[in-house]
Amino acid sequence: MKKTFSLILVLTLLLVFSQSSFATDVDSVNSKNELTQEERSIILNKIGIKEDELKYYTTKVLRYLIENDAVKLSASEPHDYSLQSQHPEDNSIGTMDLTTSDITLYANAYEVNSDVPGSKKIYIYGSYNWKVEPLFALTDKMSIGYPVTNEWYLKTAAGTILGHESNNCNYRGQWTCTSSNVPSDHDIGQGVAAKYDIWANSNFKQGDITQYVYTTKKSGKSNIILRYGHRYLTGSVGVSVYPSGLAVTPATGTETLDYPITVSW
Repeated sequence: MKKTFSLILVLTLLLVFSQSSFATDVDSVNSKNELTQEERSIILNKIGIKEDELKYYTTKVLRYLIENDAVKLSASEPHDYSLQSQHPEDNSIGTMDLTTSDITLYANAYEVNSDVPGSKKIYIYGSYNWKVEPLFALTDKMSIGYPVTNEWYLKTAAGTILGHESNNCNYRGQWTCTSSNVPSDHDIGQGVAAKYDIWANSNFKQGDITQYVYTTKKSGKSNIILRYGHRYLTGSVGVSVYPSGLAVTPATGTETLDYPITVSW
């Protein structure tokens, strides 16, 4: 009996230590512990990002915001969603199911120092964090969309969209991240999208999308839609243009989640 108890105790301790080590490795992809005290103070007190929101940003993004005198244009908070495709036994798969278990979406927008005389520069940021292991690991997409009536424009060069970046990170013992500066889809006046390769055998998955837009309007107010499209059948995630902006297309095989924000500049 004593030997059995001792064995259970040893196994329990090993599990606790391994989970502690694992958590440390997972945290390393986040920016919370990489910022200096001065940087943290600027982020929290001047720019106004909350302490519990830091984990949704990379250090690179936060330092960019500091270096470019970012002013937050929206008051948004992370939101948790339940994907019906993760629970097919509950009901038929729908396009949106707002409960709290599977994935977290977050988005915000900032006015930053402009590199175009006479135009304001707005930095739009969105992220996803999977909280569970997806039943379907294919290629997902996330889009940023806004109405053409905003009269926002994108910088271009040699036929390509500038000011775009997306990052896709999968954790399997260590974080492996890939980035792209080319949108998977775009409409020059209504938004961009990015694609994400979701690994089947990774423990954690997270990613982001960023896009600079420019405006000659001195002030204004607009909605932006961050939409995540999760593919649960073979095939690809489509993107369409709507009056509200470019967005992932809800369809059979693609479940979509919307995260709207309101920006004022």
